[in-house]
Amino acid sequence: MEEPNPNKIVEWGNRLTRIFIFFLWIPAFSIAALPFGSKQDVGDAKVDYKMAQKDIFKLEMIINEVINSTFSSNQFAVIQPAKGFYLPGYGVNFSFLINIHLAVINTPFGEVRKTTETLELKMHRIEDLKEKLIRVLQKNGDTIRQLRKEDNITIVAYIEDRNFPDEPNANRTIVMTASKKDLDELGHKDDSFKEFKQRVKIVEY
Repeated sequence: MEEPNPNKIVEWGNRLTRIFIFFLWIPAFSIAALPFGSKQDVGDAKVDYKMAQKDIFKLEMIINEVINSTFSSNQFAVIQPAKGFYLPGYGVNFSFLINIHLAVINTPFGEVRKTTETLELKMHRIEDLKEKLIRVLQKNGDTIRQLRKEDNITIVAYIEDRNFPDEPNANRTIVMTASKKDLDELGHKDDSFKEFKQRVKIVEY
């Protein structure tokens, strides 16, 4: 019986290794070759980024209407209106910047003090804005049709308060997050607002 040739054994081993690597490489190449376009597979759903952009714009308008109505008496309050973006693996985020009290306004004639607000009144206005934004999430969260079941909608409010040195400062950041699960279960239900509000994750600092 002929003895096996060690060189042939090594050659066949190399061939099998190359074949194995080739079949592993095919799916990896297929994933890498996906076009960076308007649609991509993300988890259990396809995200249409063009549609997501339109939906985000609609919710931006609703959020900005609430902000503007809350501070309609002070046209200088809204420094940066709400802008949103889709973050793969997390959901949709909106952020805006307001000045709760422009204590000093620069004019050609010098600095003018616009109004006087107590800290208690400022805190009340902030709580009122939070309440309205939570209602926006409950009633309009389904505007974002591209959310996956694990996704969230987050609103980040940057509250700025420029005061005189002897006045309390109310600068803060408020982060409000609602999950798609809670939006699906409690959205558009007026009698469930209290429960929905309790489920919204709020971080303030």
